[in-house]
Amino acid sequence: MSTNQLVQLSGERLITTSLAVSNSFGKKHKDVLRAIENLECSKEFNERNFTLISYTDSMNRPKPAYEITRDGFVFLCMGFTGSAAAQWKEKYIAAFNAMEAELSKPKTAGT
Repeated sequence: MSTNQLVQLSGERLITTSLAVSNSFGKKHKDVLRAIENLECSKEFNERNFTLISYTDSMNRPKPAYEITRDGFVFLCMGFTGSAAAQWKEKYIAAFNAMEAELSKPKTAGT
């Protein structure tokens, strides 16, 4: 997975998804959902950083997922351990920073 696929623009927010986190960290999506639902953060932090969405699975059923901001990602993934987790944390941080830098570039005429 390239860093461009790790982070995307949703409205005016840079986000990743619980599906991307699940795939990248080799965790079952249901375990990532449970981790998000069990975070011991304030209601306000949760509402600002985790947005419940849905996706259609391979059997054409709607399933829950989350859009996750950079702050939400950091809070969630702080607890993920091991060298593979550390490498993915670095890739996500780099992807958020690269997307943010790209979006903050001045727009030229015609673009």
